[in-house]
Amino acid sequence: MSEYACFWGCYIQARLPHIEKSTRAVMQRLGVDCVDLPGLTCCPEKTMVRNMSHRAWLLAAARNLSVAEERGLHFITPCPGCFATLRGAGAELRSRPHVAQQVNRDLARIGRRYRGQATALHILDFIYRRFGISGIRQRLLRPMNGLRVAVHYGCHLLRPSGELLFDNPAAPRKFDELVQALGATSIAYSTKQLCCGGLLLRAGDEQTSQAMARLKLRDVAEQQPDCICLACPSCMMQYDGAQLLLQRRGEELNVPIFYYTELLGLVMGLEPDELGLSSHRVSVEPFLKKWQSVQAARAQLAERWDLSLLQACAECGACESDCPVFQTDPSFQPNSIVRRIAAGEIEAVLRDGSFWRCVECCACDEQCFQRYSMLDIFRAAKSLAAQKGLAPAPILQGMSAFRENAMLAQPSAAQRKRLGLPDIAPPGKEELALLLNEQKEVNEK
Repeated sequence: MSEYACFWGCYIQARLPHIEKSTRAVMQRLGVDCVDLPGLTCCPEKTMVRNMSHRAWLLAAARNLSVAEERGLHFITPCPGCFATLRGAGAELRSRPHVAQQVNRDLARIGRRYRGQATALHILDFIYRRFGISGIRQRLLRPMNGLRVAVHYGCHLLRPSGELLFDNPAAPRKFDELVQALGATSIAYSTKQLCCGGLLLRAGDEQTSQAMARLKLRDVAEQQPDCICLACPSCMMQYDGAQLLLQRRGEELNVPIFYYTELLGLVMGLEPDELGLSSHRVSVEPFLKKWQSVQAARAQLAERWDLSLLQACAECGACESDCPVFQTDPSFQPNSIVRRIAAGEIEAVLRDGSFWRCVECCACDEQCFQRYSMLDIFRAAKSLAAQKGLAPAPILQGMSAFRENAMLAQPSAAQRKRLGLPDIAPPGKEELALLLNEQKEVNEK
């Protein structure tokens, strides 16, 4: 079975349709045709339905899976709760044949049968498996280089790990890698594994629920991220909705919250209204404005650097230890400069000017497998800095001498005479000046 059906669950279509909108838009852009199947019910949810009756929970899940099996489809779901239920119920039915027989006897009364052929993938798992990190990077039209994102995994994307098999629950990396594939930086923070506390609202404990949300939001806000990225509708309601309530009470947290497909859609060229971003409770405008400024900076970068090769150099850094200046003074970190340029911090890099410490010895260039080394990158930066008058004074003086005299230094006639050397032949500075003026006119057009 190679086709897929969408399993939206209850909360997305009822309360967070913007997650459905962004997911549909991204899947279409990725070329994935997800079928909407009639006859599906709640997955069913574990806390309420499973605790009401384990048999009812298992029957409802098996029935949903049988609907997909009749069409020869697997499920893709944006909801970790649905993912955990469908995967968990399937694991139980496969590992306990006698239970599966009992379930099928019940399903037979409505003309259905669970065969154990269909399974469910969370959309992050599907994207990671089907396209991979390189596949996402190949689709970036407007990457998020320079933006800082706090990744929130949530509980049911990871645990119970033996059933879900998504990632290492103690040290997960896949979601971080998916965010970094967008060009953003996934930041570290102490409460990264903390539950959102959304279930406490259903249990009637609003105070503790909001305290858990506040704890993570404050921790994240101290790291000054541009947003939180998550992949769970319950976590979205908690961090977006509860944050709005906290802000109305005077707690100015102002941390934009995004579902992963919303960020993925943006970098793939979709516009905010195509992703339903106006439906968020906490404004995402600060994030969008910074992201748009990043795009403007990248447009400036593209005039002087090959952006794909620049990013590859930033991610590599293998030649840094061979730099003779770095070997002499470890405070000079050329790869860090490359990363800043790739992140769009070009004005700050030009003002800092530390790239002028590159002595152009060609050690990095000689070893670069992509033939686009730090030397190439720094030369372009030096040229731009010189045009803006930001080069070191001796450099600017040498450039001025070249333009005016066609030589960097004037020979001493007396010294040459004392050494018995012939007079210097007249330089061709008039012809050179003509060429340089013509080049300047071409550049200004």
